[in-house]
Amino acid sequence: MSGSSTASRHRTCAASSPTPPRARAALRYGLSAFVIARETDALAQEELERAFALKQQDAPLLQRQAQNIDPNAVMFQTFARNPHIGSNGGTAAGLVGSYDTVAARIRQFHDLGIETFMLQFQPFEAEMRRFAHEVRPRVDRLGATARPVAVPAYQAGI
Repeated sequence: MSGSSTASRHRTCAASSPTPPRARAALRYGLSAFVIARETDALAQEELERAFALKQQDAPLLQRQAQNIDPNAVMFQTFARNPHIGSNGGTAAGLVGSYDTVAARIRQFHDLGIETFMLQFQPFEAEMRRFAHEVRPRVDRLGATARPVAVPAYQAGI
C-alpha cells in the first residue's frame, strides 16, 4: 500500500469520526530502553564496557545489516553518534548507572511525559529482578519530581 493511500485511508477515518481529534484523550508517549543498573555508576560502566566487548563479536553481522538500512534515517544517524547496546536505541536513553542514577533518569523521563517504559535486560530474568528490587522502589520514592542527573560522556548530545 502506498503512503498516500494509507494517509488517505486514515484521513477518511478521522473525518468520519464523531469525536473531533482535539477532543480525544491526550497523546501518550513510551520509551524503549536497555537498562544496566549496579550499586555504583562505576560498576554499571564496567558492565556496559563488557557488553560492548561482547557486541564486537557480532561485528560481521552488524556490518551486513548496515547494508540494508537507510543511512539518512534519524535513528541510525543518532546511533552513529552515540554507541549503544540493545535494540530501538538501547542504552542511548541513559538508563546505565547506579540504582539511584537509573531511578532518577526514569523519573525525569516520566516528568517529561513518558508513561510507558519498555525495558530490556540481559540476562533478562536476573536483571529484571535486580531492577524490581533495587531501581523500582527508588523510582517510587522519588515522587513526582526528580533532580537532574549527569549523563555519562558517551551519551552527550542526546
